[in-house]
Amino acid sequence: MHDMFQPAGLIAYWRPVSGVRHGLLPVEPPYPGQERETLCGATVTIVKTTAIDWLSPTCTACWDEARARRDAAAREAGAQ
Repeated sequence: MHDMFQPAGLIAYWRPVSGVRHGLLPVEPPYPGQERETLCGATVTIVKTTAIDWLSPTCTACWDEARARRDAAAREAGAQ
């Protein structure tokens, strides 16, 4: 499994919206119809996805923020 999910736990839920996969805060799983804030700061409405939607490019700003959060959590875990 990718280290983004280890050992610090879930960093983000990823959902395709309007042709881009955005990272969402992992406070609760996203469901169609919800309005959620992304890691890049955009507000999106979660939609029902198709298999093709998952081929959309990843939002670079969300990816960078997810990596920063992962790295910060790893540093914090290592300091304990």
